[in-house]
Amino acid sequence: MLTTAQIGYLNTVPEGKITHIEPFNPGTQKAAKEIIAEVMSDVPSATAHYVGSSKLGIAGENDIDLTILAGSDFMLAASSLEKRYGVPHHRSTKRDYMMWEFERNGFPVELHLTDFVDAGLQEQLDTQKILENDTSLCAEYEAIKRTCNGLPWKEYLVKKYEFWNRILGITD
Repeated sequence: MLTTAQIGYLNTVPEGKITHIEPFNPGTQKAAKEIIAEVMSDVPSATAHYVGSSKLGIAGENDIDLTILAGSDFMLAASSLEKRYGVPHHRSTKRDYMMWEFERNGFPVELHLTDFVDAGLQEQLDTQKILENDTSLCAEYEAIKRTCNGLPWKEYLVKKYEFWNRILGITD
């Protein structure tokens, strides 16, 4: 079962995108640490959240997913990150949110900047914490990811969300 928000996100995913799952590459964690150090040197009051397969050290897309919570320093953080990483790929007109996409050491990076934790981010953080603390669930998650290699991206996301919802106890 998927949540309304998850279904909404699935509706934004472009058709034709294929899932590419690769063995874990420790270089992703090194690149993530470099980016976090840069962000924290620019905006020391911010909090960096590194989530996803590369943080867990398991097979995945070998990408880097970072969210920076800047709170009341959002404008300072936005200005600093624009100077460092250029024009954001996406900027919300409804709330304080920006997202950059770039590569670091050959790894794709999604860097999100926001001023608060919304339901979607909280879901990611809660899932990450569970997987970091339960090696059997983490192994099950990795196995699911491996079986999704080559599937359409939407099918992969459905399997991923169903797993997340199960371990989070989400039933609606």
